[in-house]
Amino acid sequence: MNRSEVLTDTYNGGVFSPALLRLYALTFLFYSANAFVQMILPLYSRSVGLGNDRIGIIVGTYLLVSMLLRPWAGLVVERIGITRILPIILTGHLCVLLLYVWQGNVPLIFIRGLQGAVAAFFSLVVQMTVMDLLPERDRTQGLSLYLLFGLLPSVMMPALGWIAWDQAGMNGFYAGLAVLGGLTLISAYGTGRDTKRITVAIRSSEQKTRKSDITVSIQATLWNRHFILSSLVMISTTIGFGAITAFMALYVVQTGIGNAGVFFFIQSGVVVTTRFALRKRLPSDGNWHSFYVGLLLVSITIGLALVAIAPYTGMTWVMYVGGIAIGYGIANMYPVLAAYLSIVLGQERRKIWMGLFISMSDLGTVIGSIVLGMAADHVGYTSMFLISAGVSLSIAILVAMSNRWMNDDH
Repeated sequence: MNRSEVLTDTYNGGVFSPALLRLYALTFLFYSANAFVQMILPLYSRSVGLGNDRIGIIVGTYLLVSMLLRPWAGLVVERIGITRILPIILTGHLCVLLLYVWQGNVPLIFIRGLQGAVAAFFSLVVQMTVMDLLPERDRTQGLSLYLLFGLLPSVMMPALGWIAWDQAGMNGFYAGLAVLGGLTLISAYGTGRDTKRITVAIRSSEQKTRKSDITVSIQATLWNRHFILSSLVMISTTIGFGAITAFMALYVVQTGIGNAGVFFFIQSGVVVTTRFALRKRLPSDGNWHSFYVGLLLVSITIGLALVAIAPYTGMTWVMYVGGIAIGYGIANMYPVLAAYLSIVLGQERRKIWMGLFISMSDLGTVIGSIVLGMAADHVGYTSMFLISAGVSLSIAILVAMSNRWMNDDH
């Protein structure tokens, strides 16, 4: 059975085929545990006397490790195989969750680093599978749905994490992790059969990447103008997201306005709704849509500014409207840029550019949580969010002037 026959048989039903639905469910549960940890970790860290700089470093280590590993993760996955590496990834995920229970003897920063390493491989495996096995016309929709299920946990887990912490403290944290870890392993049943067939199909039709090609491919990608601007856009998008994710709970406690769980519910609800509703309408024709990309950046800019000024207005709804604006921008940015690069850069070095591009996304989040976390100790949360807004606006202006440059001779 050749590649096309396997893919047609395995993914009959398009982006909603049984095999892909199993991957979406696995993605949802995997990131549920991460979102649960993300909500409680800053609160716990502050309760034991850590400052914003330390909290930002602990939170950001997760993505910092992911960022450094992703460019090489594609090669590792290719050589080990999806079938064999997926159980290893899920076992590692469960072990990390157990380490949180024993974290009195293990530094939090070490546990976060391990969690980032596991997440780096998991996200790349799933995204590579989706992009390999969907035709070009469905690729944006498939990526959007994968990202949708990856973000769904952020709709409910922050609120559940807040309740667990408020009602039971660390015992609630431990109980939540145990449930989510067990459900993730259960949901993995059946994916082995799918990934085995996928691996056979892909290996029979693609030549393995040689180690000697990696450096050349990385250099060619990093100096590509399409990749450079797309990466700048992605970094500016996730800087604000990183600051919001790491410090919103503490910001709400300090200012006394709003509720962090409700804010994340609204923001993530917009992400989920927008991504599902617009999944078939997102541009995926290989052209650089500067107006649309700029519009998404402006939406994020407005959202961050509203979050920053909300305490001065005394109106909680201002902060929640900011969450709506941020959610809309984040919802569509990654699938639009990833689909654009998949056409412009092609499939020849897909594993390389995908790993690098996800790393750029992680870099922005790391800057938002670690660098701006340090800044927050000196200038305060309001100025920190305004700095993030200024970065997004600056890149939006650059995007507005880039249309001819980006669309000239792909």
